[in-house]
Amino acid sequence: MSAAVNGVAGWGWERERGGRPAGGRGLQLLTVLFGARRPLDVAEIAGAMRCTRSAAYAQLRELERLAFVTRDPSGGWCLPAGGVMTLPPSLIARLDLRTAARPIIERLAAATGETVTVNARSGERRLRVDAVGRRPALRMLPVGETLPLHEGTGGKVILAFLPDASRPSDRLLRGQLAWVRRRGYLAAVGDRLPKLASLSVPVFGSSGIAGSVTVVGPARRWAPDVMEAAAASLRMECAALSAALGSPPLIA
Repeated sequence: MSAAVNGVAGWGWERERGGRPAGGRGLQLLTVLFGARRPLDVAEIAGAMRCTRSAAYAQLRELERLAFVTRDPSGGWCLPAGGVMTLPPSLIARLDLRTAARPIIERLAAATGETVTVNARSGERRLRVDAVGRRPALRMLPVGETLPLHEGTGGKVILAFLPDASRPSDRLLRGQLAWVRRRGYLAAVGDRLPKLASLSVPVFGSSGIAGSVTVVGPARRWAPDVMEAAAASLRMECAALSAALGSPPLIA
């Protein structure tokens, strides 16, 4: 399998294999198998994904067609022989990020009462890899979908740590990126969607910026002063996540 996975719409790697995008559930399913480290039956997978058996089976067959999953002699579903070594490095990084971030975003969602998301860098775009909501669902980017890095706080905190990030033509964006590099987070109201507020912090891996964690909620509740008060805790959680992903300690 080629490791040259590009950040195009959807997952990217399906396009490289000539398949149609599998969406967020494909990444969720791979994460389940990645974390289990053993073959699972359809019922176990459906339970972990909180979906019907038929939906899980349909996704399994699609990923089987793309050679991302296979079945062992007993009929259990698993990663192909060689496990994660058969997957592209960029996909492994996303699975690592999603797996490591899950307990953190669940904790943050419980503490804030808001929706918490995880975004991975995918070339010049950001890919939503997970989300936990503690309140009624918000109209946000679905898991598995992408947006340009300059749209939304979750992408801008990634963009701030990329080469030449200080040179965008837009003066407001330049100021936001400088703020992220100086303060380590970005909070904004209505940055991408009206009436929604978001607080985002970058996450780093062994090779640099890996993604971001964002807490998002209605501006009337997740107000600027509330976000500012929560910024230090979110930065601490993301520092621990970065360390788990192999990032060297940041020098203050």
